Amino acid sequence: CVSIVPVETELGRKRAIDQSSCNKDFSCLKGFCPSFVTLTGATVKKPATAEFTIPSLPTPQLPRIEGTHNTVITGVGGTGIVTIGAVLAQAAHCDGKGAGMMEMAGLAQKGGAVLIHLRIAERPEDISAIRVATGEADSVIGGDLVVTGGSAMLGLMTTGRTGAVVNAHEIITGDFTRNRDFHLPTGRLRLALEARLRDRVDFLDASALALKLLGDSIYSNMLILGAAWQKGLVPLSEAAIRQAITLNGTAVEGNLAAFDIGRWAAARPADLAEIVSEKEEKPLSLEEKIAFRVRHLTEYQNGAYAMRYRKLVDAAPAALRESVALGYHRLLAYKDEYEVARLHLETLKKARAEFDGNFAMSFHLAPPMLTKPGPDGRPAKRRYGAWMRHVFWVLARMKGLRGTSWDVFGRTEERRMERALIAQYEADMAEVLPNVRPRTIEAARALAELPLDIRGYGPVKAAAEAKAAKRREELLAVIRAGGTPLEAAAE
Repeated sequence: CVSIVPVETELGRKRAIDQSSCNKDFSCLKGFCPSFVTLTGATVKKPATAEFTIPSLPTPQLPRIEGTHNTVITGVGGTGIVTIGAVLAQAAHCDGKGAGMMEMAGLAQKGGAVLIHLRIAERPEDISAIRVATGEADSVIGGDLVVTGGSAMLGLMTTGRTGAVVNAHEIITGDFTRNRDFHLPTGRLRLALEARLRDRVDFLDASALALKLLGDSIYSNMLILGAAWQKGLVPLSEAAIRQAITLNGTAVEGNLAAFDIGRWAAARPADLAEIVSEKEEKPLSLEEKIAFRVRHLTEYQNGAYAMRYRKLVDAAPAALRESVALGYHRLLAYKDEYEVARLHLETLKKARAEFDGNFAMSFHLAPPMLTKPGPDGRPAKRRYGAWMRHVFWVLARMKGLRGTSWDVFGRTEERRMERALIAQYEADMAEVLPNVRPRTIEAARALAELPLDIRGYGPVKAAAEAKAAKRREELLAVIRAGGTPLEAAAE
């Protein structure tokens, strides 16, 4: 699902649901994470938008149609990309021209790649085949960088003939749902397009502009269309396009504004760069990262627990201090029932900040002590009503029982594993840190950071721990042998 998007935080990469693109099939609820909450009767709050006045813009020179003008529109399913093709086809008719449109979609409803082939001619009879053949594209309206920079699309473009405007926003792909560390190859995709199109490709973060100026990233595709028209890539009059948007009848005012903003961004990019620019946050220093985690562990358990963390971090040599600071904290701050409850106490406040309405809240959980395995062998999640907030309130105040003989939740296999990992890590660091040498420092660093790979809940976390355990043995063998893996194997 492309609506599951990454959110980078000081405690690592988290996931969020992009409400602008969510198609409400709720497949995300199958995830084992206890953070999922559904709201009934809620509406998404529109974010505050920047005030703007679009200046007078020059009318571009429109391309001449010789035979047919071939446009390919790219995007992902469920983001309104098909509407762009329909608007252009309608605009062609409004201009008295002929148009033929063909949709080539993968798993469009699941966020798959969508290509719209559109041929525009002075007369309908001038159009014989609709599909744009290899090297025949005159213009590309790129609603998605990944789709536009893919090999299938690059094959339709020709240097010197094809012009393109592409949304530079990193729209996440379905790979992220299967690989939490997935990163888009943005740089490589841009280079591929620039190599093919040279100076006839423009990149524009249309999603950020649409969100900042119109309050919804769904307008990004129309914004790209406006930019492409201003760049002289669309052989249709402005009046015809505006008429087609009106005839389409969907969010007419917003789409007309998006078209105009796209024109503005293409004609005067510096204006928009100033409007949407945000102050870059300065990365935390190592001491700030450590202090942040000390505060977090104090809230998580207490001051003594935080000082236990600080003591081991301070014992690490300078070259390994950050690795220990990150890895040790990950193990100490395991998300048990008390911590999930503490975090959920903030959920209603967060929901009120993002949604309007007199909504009902439901939590989707799979408590280990109350849940039986489902057909797939994994614990089946159940839906709990708003009354769970009272349970969370009580549980959060019972965190002092964590790890004691009174901790009933601590008796589960997963909690025992988490406590054992902490003790194991402390023993490993006690062995490794005092004896770090140049030839073992990289293995020691990898060992200190190994807990960062142990993520998830339930069976997901168990699988990650099993994999990390094998890696731990390999790294300890290298360190104890005093050198490289090859030297360790020779011992």
